[in-house]
Amino acid sequence: MEQERLGKADWLRAARSALLHGGPGAVRVETLARTLKVTKGSFYWHFKDRQELLEELLLEWEAETSLLRDLLARGDFRAGLRDFFDELQRRVVSSEKGDSPSDAAIFAWAAVSPKVSLRANREEKKRIALLVEAVGDPGLAEYIYLAYLGFLVRRRRVPEAAKTFSRMAALSSELMLRNRKGRK
Repeated sequence: MEQERLGKADWLRAARSALLHGGPGAVRVETLARTLKVTKGSFYWHFKDRQELLEELLLEWEAETSLLRDLLARGDFRAGLRDFFDELQRRVVSSEKGDSPSDAAIFAWAAVSPKVSLRANREEKKRIALLVEAVGDPGLAEYIYLAYLGFLVRRRRVPEAAKTFSRMAALSSELMLRNRKGRK
């Protein structure tokens, strides 16, 4: 009856947290089962094997690009930009609890796995292209993206740095809005 009480979302949450805090080696069925206080059988109710779970973690992280694109594609660019950065901030906070994918975890995983690196690099190009499309300036888009990555790295090392996200988002938004206005 464990399978009925523990859903796939619970396993994914535990796996996201393990990936963030311990890397891909920490995403082990036995370890996750202990964390969740259930038997391994519960895992196999939702996933064929560990590889399927790892693939799911990558797929859900890759899917974030479409969500972010939709936020920026709204008719009111200013509102879309606000929603874009609000969503990034929400995800940065929720990823620490395993509630959403973590850019920091995926990039750390990519540093030790050539296959994950290829996928992360491909997705990163899409995310930078999304910013280029939004602001029209490749240099500015990359600058804002790198500022975000710098924030992520610092946030992992210095948790209280999370408080600086809103300032970084406000400055990035201001730069993006100025650049768009200058193009018209």
